[in-house]
Parts: sequence; C-alpha cells; structure tokens
Amino acid sequence: MAEMSTKEIKRFLKQGTFTGKLATVKEDGSPHVVPIWFVLGDNGNSKSKVGEIIFTTGDTSIKARNIKHDNRISISVDDQIPPFSFVIVHGTAKIQNPKGNELRRWATKIAARYMGKDNAKKYGKLNSSEGAVLVRIKPTKIIAEKDISIID
Repeated sequence: MAEMSTKEIKRFLKQGTFTGKLATVKEDGSPHVVPIWFVLGDNGNSKSKVGEIIFTTGDTSIKARNIKHDNRISISVDDQIPPFSFVIVHGTAKIQNPKGNELRRWATKIAARYMGKDNAKKYGKLNSSEGAVLVRIKPTKIIAEKDISIID
C-alpha cells in the first residue's frame, strides 16, 4: 500500500465512471450515504489538492436537506479491481442555484462522464431541470491510498 501523490489523486478521481459515495449528516445526527455522479471543478484559487468536487441533485433530496442542515460531508471513491485503490475526501458542501446555463453546463459535463458524449445533452437537460441545484464541495482533508493488495 502506498500514498497517492496529488497528481495521482486527480487522475484517480477523473478516471472512468467511478461513483462517489457521499456521506452527509441527517438532522438526528445519523449518517446518510448515497452514490453520486461527480466531476472535478476548476482549481481556481482553491488551496485543495484537487479543487472542488461538483454534482447536481434535487433541492428537496435527502442529501440536499442534510447539507442545508450541516454542510460537513465525506466522499469515498474506490477502485474495486486489484490491486485496489481509494480516495476519501472530507470537506464542506455549498448548495447553489446558478443563473443562466451554468447548472445545465455542469450537469452536461457530469452526464458526459457517466453516460457518454452521445447522451450528455439529454441527461444534462434531465439533471438540470426544475428543482435541481448545483453542489460544490470544498475538500478540507484527503486520504488516498493505492496498490492496497500488493505485498512487498
């Protein structure tokens, strides 16, 4: 097992169609975990190793309600094929109702990753319809390991 470099973390989080398992805190303090489609945002002036993690959801979804109540989150992304690797991101989430086409632009980027370029517009439109919001996660801590099953 070895720790991933920043470059490896970014590459891993962009790889294929790995889903994120998003953990949020419910009002009663218990955890809620759900798979999400996501993309990495622009690094901009972020101090994070990977920049923002971005996904869409419905404004009234359980995850959105949980984030409004307590914006602390964790995301686990893992490769289930040997030699196995994973990235865990702890951070804070911010829900946005973007103006203009920004929501559709991000929803289409996310759809292209998971459904392919041919279906991106169709799923981008679906996932940016009435009641959809954009969620931006600012990482505060990242744990990333690779080659877990390799024995020296």
